[in-house]
Amino acid sequence: MSRSVAGLACRIRIPVRQFQAVALMVRDSGHVIRLMHRDAGLTLDVEEFESFATAEEYGDRLADFLGLPAVTVAGAPAEDDRPAAECSETRRNGGVKARRPRFLARRRSGSPLTFEKIEGREIIARH
Repeated sequence: MSRSVAGLACRIRIPVRQFQAVALMVRDSGHVIRLMHRDAGLTLDVEEFESFATAEEYGDRLADFLGLPAVTVAGAPAEDDRPAAECSETRRNGGVKARRPRFLARRRSGSPLTFEKIEGREIIARH
């Protein structure tokens, strides 16, 4: 799986046994098959379907193949339905500062660095 962490592209390999279930998310716009993980940031959207019957069949076959339970979740998309990596409210409310010692609470976290691409020729000196 590929995720962006602080602007840096990362690839994570997660064993299938780490996922909890194959969920069918019923929405007004379409139906999404999702691999549910305990950590919301590691939950994966596998496929989106227009037809409920097709989505249900695909979800059941995927659950059988992976050996996970199939779950159907109905309802409109919630605000906390997105992965935790996209949510930044926890940093703004000061929850981290309350757990840190006093001298660490004064320090501010850095911002993501931007690197410029260096273009040119490599010069190799040979004798």
